[in-house]
Amino acid sequence: MSSIYLASHIQFGVGARLNIGGNFCSLNCKKVMVVTDEGIVKAGILDDIIKSLSDSGITYALFDKVIPDPDVTCVHKARDFYLVENCDGMLAVGGGSSIDTAKGAGLLITNSDPLMSLAGLDKVKNPLPPLVAIPTTCGTGSEVTNVTVITDEQHAKIPFVSSLLTPKVAILDPELLYKLPSHIVAATGIDALTHAVEALTNKNENWYADACAIQAVRMISKNIRPAVLNQDEKALGEMLYASSLAGISFTVARLGLVHAMSHPVSGFAGVPHGLANAILLPYILDFNLVGNPEAHALFAKELGVSDQGSAIQTAKAGVQEVIKMNQELGIPKSFSEIGVNDECMSNMIEDTFKSPNIAINAREVTRKDVEEIYAASFSGKLPLAVTSI
Repeated sequence: MSSIYLASHIQFGVGARLNIGGNFCSLNCKKVMVVTDEGIVKAGILDDIIKSLSDSGITYALFDKVIPDPDVTCVHKARDFYLVENCDGMLAVGGGSSIDTAKGAGLLITNSDPLMSLAGLDKVKNPLPPLVAIPTTCGTGSEVTNVTVITDEQHAKIPFVSSLLTPKVAILDPELLYKLPSHIVAATGIDALTHAVEALTNKNENWYADACAIQAVRMISKNIRPAVLNQDEKALGEMLYASSLAGISFTVARLGLVHAMSHPVSGFAGVPHGLANAILLPYILDFNLVGNPEAHALFAKELGVSDQGSAIQTAKAGVQEVIKMNQELGIPKSFSEIGVNDECMSNMIEDTFKSPNIAINAREVTRKDVEEIYAASFSGKLPLAVTSI
C-alpha cells in the first residue's frame, strides 16, 4: 500500500503572494516569523508581502539570517528567534534554504527531542507551527515536500522526512522569478529536472509520482531555455510550476544517486545544491540507464528525443540531450571548472552511502562506482564506459 501526502493548499498565479495576509488569518495566526535571507530583503521582494500581512492585521518578526545549506546553528537561531518574539506562525520566503530553515526551526519549536534525533523517516512526533512557503526559485520544490535537509557539524547534509513537514500553504507566484539571475534559473531548473527524473526512474514505482514527474520534465524541456536565455516571463512561470510538480513526484517516490552524491559535494565543498545536481546529472544518467532503460527512454522522449529503435539507445540519446542542455545553459561540465578539488573525495564517498536514496537508485551502486563517477565529474570526462553498450 502506498500513501500520498500533499500540501493542504497550493495557490498559484501572478500576484498570488498578495493574499498572504488572508492565508494567515485563515490559519488563526496573529504574529508570524518571516524566514528569509538578506538578499531577499535587499531585493525588495518582501515589501508587498509585508504590506499584505499588515493590511490583514498580522504582525511579523523578520529573521533574515538564513545561510545556504542551513546548518544546525542556523536552525537553532531561527527557533530561538521565534520563541523570543512570541510568534504563532512562520512564513518562509526564498529558495530551498529558507524553507528548510523554517521547517527545521518548526521541528525544534514543537518537538522537545534533540534535532538530529528526528532525522530520517517519520521520526517527527508533533506538527510544526503553521507554515506558509513562498519559493523564489524554480528548483527545490520544498514548498510542497515532506522533506527538510540540515547540515550537521561534520558537514554532512542530513534529511528529515515526515508528512508533518509539509507546509500548510504553498504560494507559487511567477512574478518573484522575473528578476532572478539567469545562472540561478539554470541551476535550479536542472535541479527540478533531477527531482523528476530520479522519481521517474528509481525502484519506487508509483503512478502518481510518474504522472507528476513526466509533466514536470515536459514543462522544463519546453521552457528552461527561454527562461534562462531570454528571461521570458511565461517560461519562468512554467518553470516554477514544473518545480512544484517535480517536488510532489519525489515526495511520493523519493530520489536516487544524484542526490546521494550531490549532498556531500555541497556539504564538504560548499557547492550550491542545484548546481551540484546539475553537474552530476549527466554522469549519473549515463551510469543509471541500464538499470531501468524503459523509464530512462521515456524521460528522453519527454525531453524531445526521437525514438532510437530501442529503449537503451533512446536513453543514451537522452543523456546526450542533457549534456547539450547543460552546455547551452552555461552549466559547468565539471567541478574543477568551479574551483573544487577532490581532496575530500573519500569523505564524500563515505557520506554518499549514508543516503537512503542509494537503496532505491535505478541501478545497484558500489563504492567503486561512486568513486569513478566522482572522478569523472571532477575531471569533466564524458561519457563513461557504459554508453558504449
